[in-house]
Amino acid sequence: MYSSRRFGYSDDPWFRIGGFAVSTTAFVVGLGVVSMIFTAAEGQYGPLYRNLVLLSEDLTFRGMALGSVLEGEVWRLVTWPIPNEISFWTIILFAIFYMLGSQMEALLGRWRFTFFLVALTVVPAVVVTALEALTGVSGGVGGLRMVEVGVLVSFAAQYSHARFWPGIPGWVIAVVIVGLDVLQYTSNRNWFALVVLACTVVVALLGIRALGYAANLTWVPKLSMASASGQRATDPRPSRSRRRSRRGDHLRAVPLRDESVTPEIDALLDQVSSQGLDSLTRKQRKQLEAHARRLRRRR
Repeated sequence: MYSSRRFGYSDDPWFRIGGFAVSTTAFVVGLGVVSMIFTAAEGQYGPLYRNLVLLSEDLTFRGMALGSVLEGEVWRLVTWPIPNEISFWTIILFAIFYMLGSQMEALLGRWRFTFFLVALTVVPAVVVTALEALTGVSGGVGGLRMVEVGVLVSFAAQYSHARFWPGIPGWVIAVVIVGLDVLQYTSNRNWFALVVLACTVVVALLGIRALGYAANLTWVPKLSMASASGQRATDPRPSRSRRRSRRGDHLRAVPLRDESVTPEIDALLDQVSSQGLDSLTRKQRKQLEAHARRLRRRR
């Protein structure tokens, strides 16, 4: 994947453990693995699970009240994806999340991808908690599964042309997985999890559009922050508003327009903005890299 650092924001890892780079994606997966180890040590549905997952106010476990956000345990709004059950399918979930998450983190940059994951975690939790307070809907949700669905939906929205084995388009995979989850939660009458799933899909689509990507999804509303954040993500040229402000600023010796942006480079930037970095050929990428190096030298 083409490095997002060339477009002005960092996709460097947060830190390194030996030679291993710990990105946001790697950290989240590592946290899930650690939670499985804790689960093995303390037993299934031990203190880690009972104190971190998102639960309804009226749920009990072996005669004990588990606690909920409505009872003041607000940390559950953030911690519910941490506890993960020990199973082969959880390992597959981690692997898929790592592959897709790494791609999305390279696209968005580490800070914005981290914010994206936080939104996928907090917003559905807040909505379902508010719904619980208003209607009394009950249930619980925990583990990385829902967040993974959000990352999958955002990936399929941005890279709709991507193919999964054995050649199935990514958007088809996303629709099938979300559809199966909807059918499962409906058959189980698990309205709590169904609300969380619906909110996750909505946040994923609105979020990726708001960050300036998935331009082909014209039916998804584009929030007001989209144009500004999207330009920062994919376009190293100064915005028009910046150019206008520079024209009126006589104290700064800056050019009125960027002469290095040739029509060819301008077309490449437009292509990246509308179709994504993967749409570029190797020659086009080299041209864009050379342009980015020229910008850095000028700065």
